[in-house]
Amino acid sequence: MKLSCYLIVKNEENRLERTLRAAAKVADEIVVVDSGSTDGTLDIARKFTGKVVFHEWKSYCDQKHYAETLCSNDWVLMLDADEVLSEPLVDEINAFKAAGPKAGAYNLRIVNMYPFDDKPQLFSKSFNVVRLYDKTRCTLPPDKQNKDRVFVPKGVKIGQMKGKVLHYSLLSLEQAVAKYNEHSSELMRMMRQKGRRVSALRLYVEWPLRFVRYFFFQGYFLAGTRGFMQAVVLTTFRWLKVAKAYEAQLAEEAEKKRKR
Repeated sequence: MKLSCYLIVKNEENRLERTLRAAAKVADEIVVVDSGSTDGTLDIARKFTGKVVFHEWKSYCDQKHYAETLCSNDWVLMLDADEVLSEPLVDEINAFKAAGPKAGAYNLRIVNMYPFDDKPQLFSKSFNVVRLYDKTRCTLPPDKQNKDRVFVPKGVKIGQMKGKVLHYSLLSLEQAVAKYNEHSSELMRMMRQKGRRVSALRLYVEWPLRFVRYFFFQGYFLAGTRGFMQAVVLTTFRWLKVAKAYEAQLAEEAEKKRKR
C-alpha cells in the first residue's frame, strides 16, 4: 500500500525540515502547497519532494482540500508544518502500510510541545483527530466553516493510531504573536459568515475566563512559567478573535449609517 502526505505552508523555514524529514520515513509521495513564502521554505520543501505547488490563499480548508486533490495515492496523511511524527508512530504507520487498512480512517493523537523540548511534558494538552484516511471515502471539504477537519461519512470505521504526533506550535513569542494574529482574523471571518454577533460584555469576560480555562483546567500550570506564557498567548489569541469580530460589527454599522 502506498501513502501520500500533504501539507500547506507559508514561511515555515524554521520548522518544515524536521516535519518533512519524519514524514519522508512513511510517505511514498509528499505534496507541499505554498501560499506565497518569502523565506527559505520552498528550498527546504524541494529537498524532500518535487511536488511543490503554489495556490492562492482563500482559507485553511480550501488550501488543504486543494493539497488533498493533488495526492496520487488513495491513502493520505494530512500534517501541518509544525507537526512531527514520533518514531513510534513512524513504525506504526509503516506496519499499517505493510499489513493493509482495517478501517477507512485513523485518528492520530497530536500532543502540544513546549519550545526547546524534545519530548512532551507530563499532562501536555493533546487532541485526537482523523489525519490518516482513504480519500476515496473521506475528504477534507473546502468549506470555510469546516475548521480543517476531515469529513468521515457515516458507516466508515475510524481506527486509532497509538503513536503520537509532536506539535511544535510555538517557537517564540514573536512567532506566536504573528501566527495567532493571522489565525484570529481567519476565525473572525468564519464567525461573520455564520452571522454570529458579539456583545460588548464578552470583550470584558473572554480574557479572564479563557485564561482560567487554559491555565488551570487544561493543566498549563503544571509546566510552570512556560505554561503560564503559553496560556497567556492562547488566551490573547481567543480574545483577539472576539475583539476583531466586534470591531467588524462596528464597521458594518457605521457603513450602514453612512449610506442612509
